Formats: sequence, C-alpha cells, structure tokens
Amino acid sequence: MLADLRAHIESLASGTGEFTLVCGRYGEQPVPAAGLRFPTRAVARSAAAATAQYRERLRAYDPSVPQYDIVICQGHPTVSPASAGSCAAPDPTLPAAAVDSARVAEPLVAFCHRVAAAVFGALADRGHDGIETAVMEAYGAHAATDPSADDLCLRLLERMSAMVSTRLPPDEQAALLDTAADRLDSVAATQGCPPGDIDAVLDSLDAEHDIAEFRDTAWEQCRRTGTRTLRVDVSAYAFAPLEGRLPTLPIVIALYESALDWRPVAVSVRTAGDGWQFRIAPVGEAAPAGLASAPIGPARGDCP
Repeated sequence: MLADLRAHIESLASGTGEFTLVCGRYGEQPVPAAGLRFPTRAVARSAAAATAQYRERLRAYDPSVPQYDIVICQGHPTVSPASAGSCAAPDPTLPAAAVDSARVAEPLVAFCHRVAAAVFGALADRGHDGIETAVMEAYGAHAATDPSADDLCLRLLERMSAMVSTRLPPDEQAALLDTAADRLDSVAATQGCPPGDIDAVLDSLDAEHDIAEFRDTAWEQCRRTGTRTLRVDVSAYAFAPLEGRLPTLPIVIALYESALDWRPVAVSVRTAGDGWQFRIAPVGEAAPAGLASAPIGPARGDCP
C-alpha cells in the first residue's frame, strides 16, 4: 500500500539528520521523501529503496510520474544538483528506475503531482486510508481507457476532489487541506508573493501553473446576509465538472498554503459565460462548504 510505504519512509526520518534524497540528474527531492532528512547514509539508503518502490507503484496509475535517479546527499540540497552537498552515485542496489530522456516540464502536470502527493499524505495522516484507496481505484479504472498521461494527471485531482467532497464533512475537509498545505512549500515563499496579496497568488496559479485565467477579483458584501466574499472570475479552467460539481480543491489548497492573512472557509461556483465565477468566503463569514468541490449554481442567483 502507498500509505504503508510512505509511513515507513517517514518513520526513518530525523529532524536533525544530515542526509537527504535527490534526483541525481535534476536535483529535485522525490515525493514522498521530499523535505525529509535521515540520520545515517544506511538509513537514507533504506528510505531511497522505499521511495523508488513507492514511485513505481504510483506510476502504475499515472505513467507521467517522472522517473528519478535517486541519489543520497549529505547536506541540505538546493535546486542545482551541483550545489546539493556531497552526493553519492546512484546506488546499484536500489530498484531499477531508468531516468526519462525528457523531464516532465508541463507546469500543470507538475502542480497536479505536487498537490496529489500532499493530499494523499494528508489522507494517511488523518486516518482516511479508505478514501485514498477509493481515489486510486477510480483513477485506475479511468487509466485503463485513457492513454494520455497529462489527462490522467488532471483526472486524478478531479476524482480526489470528488471523493474528499462526498466522503468527508466540511469541517474535516478544511482540516485535511490544512494538513496538506503544511506539506507544500508556501506560494508566498516560492513566488515572492507579499502577505495578503491575493492577486499575486492567483497570478502564480495562472502564469506559473497554467491552471486557469483569473480576472476581476474583488471583495463583495451581500446586502441581505452581510456575508463578505471574494469574487474570482475564471476562464480556461483545467478541471472539468463531475456529477454537477466543479473541483475547487486546486485553487483552495493554493490559498491555504499561501502567506495570506486569511483562509477560505466556503466556496460557491456559478456559470459565467464560457467560464466560472467563484465566490470565496474567509473564515468567520460562513460555514465550511465547497472546499474540495462545489455544486454548480445558475449564472444568476442569490448571494451566499
């Protein structure tokens, strides 16, 4: 099970360890060992073997998962493999994993893998192994009929959003996304977004990850209820509706991991021309709802 392999890898880690795992060619840290440190080279070798096994199993569901030549490094790695510390050559005792001739470079695909890995980890952390298994089974069924690696990546997040939305109550969805966000680097830190700058976060999702085009963001207040919401007009959204609901998890988790001085607690979605209109309420303005996926409302309707 993926959850068992991940738990084993995390059990080997030490907060003060000086050994890390990276891709020998690209210098990136492989999920699920990204961010973990190991106390000795021997322990790191065991973690590397389990990490390679984890990624091989995940690749059975998603062929676009990049194949990394896992290297054990002494010291904290940077983006450049040349400055990643003292790195050993690829260990021949590790499970075979040939390096792809072309790195997965599509920003949306990379974003999907990053978010999916974080949510899978959060599901395991919070004891929702049943949902993790159901997501992979549904995704595997789709993979049997769809040969497109990029499309499979999108379908993974769509099914994950649907499963989380239908199987967890809103309060637990919020807790799950909070846990997942802790596993991700901050958008504010990686993209230079100043605290409280929602436009910078959305620009990052647009320009850096090709998720959608965002425009006309503005805070609005409903006269009837007094609820304050952020209106975000979205076009060219990469994720498709499923059973009358639109996946909102990709946008919500980006807001959760950012350095904003507020967090979303409720999301509603309406059709808007050839796109969508999101209304996002911060904590204190509404009850939790629509954090993983939201029912699609009419083009015009009452405010939240």
